[in-house]
Amino acid sequence: MKTYYLAPLFCSGVLFLGSCQDSKTSEAATATAPPALQQPPPAPRAEIVKALKKQEFGSKLLGRTHYLVKGEYILADLQKAPRYYLLNFSGSF
Repeated sequence: MKTYYLAPLFCSGVLFLGSCQDSKTSEAATATAPPALQQPPPAPRAEIVKALKKQEFGSKLLGRTHYLVKGEYILADLQKAPRYYLLNFSGSF
C-alpha cells in the first residue's frame, strides 16, 4: 500500500478513538476513586504479624512495605495476612 493511503486511514482511526470517550463514565470513575491516606496506617495487630511470619512470602514483606500518605511514602507493615499474593514484574529496555 502506498503511504498516501495510510495517512488518512491512520488519522481517521485516531479521530474515532478520541471521540469514543464517554464523559459520564470518566466523571463517575474519578468521583468514586478511593481517597488518599491522610495519616499513616496503625501498626498491625500481634496476630497479623505472627501470621505473616509463618508465611514464606509474607515474612519477607515485614518491614519492607510502604504506603502513599499525602504524596510521601511511609514505611508501614501490612494490615492483613493475605492467603494469596499478586506479583507484578515489569521492566523496560
